[in-house]
Amino acid sequence: MLTAIKSDGTWITLPEKIPANLLAEWRKSTDYYCPCCKMEMSIKAGNVRVPHFAHKNNSSCRASSEPESAYHLMGKRKLFQWFSSHGYQVDLEAYLPEIKKRADILATIGGNRYAIEFQCSVIPEIEFIERTRAYQSVGIIPIWVLAAKHLKRKSVYEFSLSGFQWLFVTGSCHHPFLWMYCPETNHLSVLKNLTPFTPRTVFAELTTASLTLLPPSRALPQNCFHFPFLPAWRNKRKDWTLHRVKTARRSDPFFEGLYLHHITPAAIPIEVGVPVRGMLLIETSPIEWQAWFYMDVFQEKKPGEKISMADIIHFFKKRSKKGEIKFRPLPLLHEKPVEYPLGQYIKLLEKLGYISKEEEGVFKVEKAFSIPFTSDHGQMMEKNFYDKHKLMMEKGNIQYNRG
Repeated sequence: MLTAIKSDGTWITLPEKIPANLLAEWRKSTDYYCPCCKMEMSIKAGNVRVPHFAHKNNSSCRASSEPESAYHLMGKRKLFQWFSSHGYQVDLEAYLPEIKKRADILATIGGNRYAIEFQCSVIPEIEFIERTRAYQSVGIIPIWVLAAKHLKRKSVYEFSLSGFQWLFVTGSCHHPFLWMYCPETNHLSVLKNLTPFTPRTVFAELTTASLTLLPPSRALPQNCFHFPFLPAWRNKRKDWTLHRVKTARRSDPFFEGLYLHHITPAAIPIEVGVPVRGMLLIETSPIEWQAWFYMDVFQEKKPGEKISMADIIHFFKKRSKKGEIKFRPLPLLHEKPVEYPLGQYIKLLEKLGYISKEEEGVFKVEKAFSIPFTSDHGQMMEKNFYDKHKLMMEKGNIQYNRG
């Protein structure tokens, strides 16, 4: 911790560096107490350690349950200075007695209160959600900022996000993003245009700016007016159809489903595994949940036959109840029903001419999906499909800031 209460009731915030003579004087001049649990604290500092307060005795204080690294201490101090240097009302390590939580930074902007949490260590999902809900219960908007050093980048547009990192996604289904910060470079980064391919693999755009050049009022990421991931998506999909079976478990229900429906991974219909808006709500790979739709609803239908949205949702929920389609917990994202990406997929199929709307909630099958017979045939079909529908799919996946 960087703040404490002195014996006379006044607050003290430790500076980044303390001369040895001043440190000795501060240690002798008064006692220091935790703002949260009121237990006695001492100043920890040295040649390596960042000056900070620590409880003298083992404490169950929530504020001290997470060991704070020098990286974390430096980060929240710099973020605090960033807000205060632009004239915002801001408190460092503000304790909120009504919810018994301590925010790294509490800022008041435009009449709203924001709790900024700079998170450098992994905490349980349930704790992340509980802290988020606690802030929201008292009208405080939580902003979780991920330590930038933990981001795993595979290529220009490809990243790997753990389940814990996905919790940081904020914004909306139409414009999701997550904040990251590195105190060592003093750079704030945004990962936006999030387009997940598997539970961990995501295509996204990374933008970075120095806090010295970026005022908080301009930190919100701009809308995405293009969708540059389609070539990489196609390559990833091709690799999946050729190699995913090699790592599949023998008892994997998805591959059992393919077998029972006489489909090999290499012969999955070209229309299965396409990007659609809002699919980050579903943790299961889009190839898999769209294939379940095909096997459950579409495969046995002939042109002219009807499909109801009620049946589509019924099978979708049945698969999710069995754990074959899983949803991604996104506590910071504006609410959308988990069926939303499924609805977007249905709309795409309608635009592509595979189904047509007969009446509200009822569709007529217009043509069958494209089933490749050989690998070469599949590559040719895939190329023709994306060449024909490239602009439509890119336009359909452009993300913008709408509820």
